[in-house]
Amino acid sequence: MSDISFHALGPARARSGEDPLVAFLLNARRMPVTISAREVNRLDSHRLQLLLVARKQWETDGIPFDITDMAPSFREGLERLGLSPDHFDKEPLQ
Repeated sequence: MSDISFHALGPARARSGEDPLVAFLLNARRMPVTISAREVNRLDSHRLQLLLVARKQWETDGIPFDITDMAPSFREGLERLGLSPDHFDKEPLQ
């Protein structure tokens, strides 16, 4: 298996074109990935949709897909968009 590919989400989605997350996911296909959400100021529905679809695809392929360092604003965005704030946790928050 290949090394883990890492991507750090920026504070907000790029408004001037395609978000770097898209290119990262395309290039990291079939490799384990870790995505840091430490710098996210606002999670929008477009980014969330990308993350949900990618996670499902990686799970289907049996390849690790981890989102780490989730900022409080990232968790708030999950909740605002209808998911549990611990949706991407391996173990739910207590």
